[in-house]
Amino acid sequence: MRQGASTSARRREAGSFEQAMQDALAAWRVSQHASSRMEERGISLSSADWNAMEQAARAAEAKGARDTYLVMGDVGFVVHLPSRTLVTALKHEEHPVVTQIDSVVFVSRLDR
Repeated sequence: MRQGASTSARRREAGSFEQAMQDALAAWRVSQHASSRMEERGISLSSADWNAMEQAARAAEAKGARDTYLVMGDVGFVVHLPSRTLVTALKHEEHPVVTQIDSVVFVSRLDR
């Protein structure tokens, strides 16, 4: 019976973690500019990508970052961390210089 109780507690913990992640992801915004750039450049993000970006954003914030460049494979996103806003989306080969950021975070794309 004790084992069942611990399994139930783990499910609640997993459920609360999942809910916390869903709440965090719901806070993300994509600017009109970023949306246009993503469409023009054929950039799409899976739910796993959004989760990875949220974890990267938290890590950058913990180091004091405000405006970061999240690098995901051959693309990157300028993100204003306090508002969780994607400001723009870039392909590195087209735009090798990124300005007005205070940090860079490399993010693994888990589903690619």
